[in-house]
Amino acid sequence: MGGLDLAAKESRCSGYAEIEVRGGGAALARARCLYSDEEIVSTASVLSVVAIDAPLTNEPVMRDVDRAMVRLGYRVLPPSFKWMRVLSLRGYRISKELESVGVKVIETHPRSALTSSGAVSVKALLQALNVCPRGVNLDDISKIKDLVDAIISATVAYCYVKGCVRVVRGRDGEVYLIENLFR
Repeated sequence: MGGLDLAAKESRCSGYAEIEVRGGGAALARARCLYSDEEIVSTASVLSVVAIDAPLTNEPVMRDVDRAMVRLGYRVLPPSFKWMRVLSLRGYRISKELESVGVKVIETHPRSALTSSGAVSVKALLQALNVCPRGVNLDDISKIKDLVDAIISATVAYCYVKGCVRVVRGRDGEVYLIENLFR
């Protein structure tokens, strides 16, 4: 399972993280920056599920699902903002390429997913899900927002598979969050 904090432009870091499940355990296996669409698609095309932090729409306007998120108290930016428009179209294009090779792509919003989970940090989130950071130094990564958001997105993909997601639906889309893990 993977998470992608997509940047609007290829010249900027798109955070990418992978969670691997082997035997009975799960591990955060990778967290790094990717840049080009081609690099993102070729890297993520081997995964079963990818959660992307970007509005996945080819019509970058305020969507019903965005309004539903706002009604629930989550602060999302509308796809109609100038740079969000570019991000939305890039996310849509990449999602279609990944889906064409069999990857399940879901939309997420990491800040909202962390809030909905009840965790106070990415470290607490991973601990609550029993995901160990194998080969990834969380202290170093915690200073890089793109990678933190990618890790949270990867946990959303992990929860999608495990059945611990909360889905916010609108007529024109779905945003996947994490159900409260501390109840």
